[in-house]
Amino acid sequence: MTPTQARAALARQLNAHGTTVTLRRLSGTGAGDYDVAARVVRADPSDVVGAVQQLKRKAIVSAEDVETTDFPTPFLPKQDRLVWNSKTLVITAVDDSTRRIGDELIGYELELSGA
Repeated sequence: MTPTQARAALARQLNAHGTTVTLRRLSGTGAGDYDVAARVVRADPSDVVGAVQQLKRKAIVSAEDVETTDFPTPFLPKQDRLVWNSKTLVITAVDDSTRRIGDELIGYELELSGA
């Protein structure tokens, strides 16, 4: 699969099974809200410890959407937010290596915490 095909496949999956979320940069260069397609899921219980399980989520976000909206990358964990279903979640970690083909970034996996 080529990077172009992978980006198109991710876009199809997010259109079919995802939703629009808002990436929010609170301050500094590029402060503001940016709407992107994402799939938000509960984190695997093995990824978190104890009572905080219900507060942990992951989001898959299209790199192409992030680029198209001009969201200022890199993400700033603990400072950037993701708004989903009227909930403002803190981006606690960013994985920009799992969803790559060669050097081409296809999508981000974001760890989220909050209500």
